[in-house]
Amino acid sequence: MGDTTTFPSINPLDGGREGVILNLVAGGTIKAGQVVAFNATGVAKTVEACNGETTTAPIGVALYDATTGQRVAVASTGSVVTVCEGPGAGCDAGDLVGPDDAAVLGCVKTVTSAASASVIGIALDDISANKTGQILVQPFYLSKAAS
Repeated sequence: MGDTTTFPSINPLDGGREGVILNLVAGGTIKAGQVVAFNATGVAKTVEACNGETTTAPIGVALYDATTGQRVAVASTGSVVTVCEGPGAGCDAGDLVGPDDAAVLGCVKTVTSAASASVIGIALDDISANKTGQILVQPFYLSKAAS
């Protein structure tokens, strides 16, 4: 399967739970359920949909839609939220998931320990290709040890 082509309408907390909720500012258009991060240029308390390239490590998942300059609640550490799988490969329950670099921003993909990568959390569901499923939000950076 190929990349997700349209970000679905998601209620991120449907069947989930809140952990740490951050009150931040949207640095661009954000949809509910998108993984968000600070831009690499670093504007204080301002996040945008994560693309896995020009954004820093993900900080959480947007709880509702927002446009540039609006406040947006972001579910972070300890939250159980619904996200969308991006590259069309699927994720297994227990997989570490990180931001996907697909054209549709804010999606997730499976992260392997063989690469250095940002992690947004752990898949709680088997998430089918281009579909939605729940994760436990635990943002961190995974780095392969130097040999």
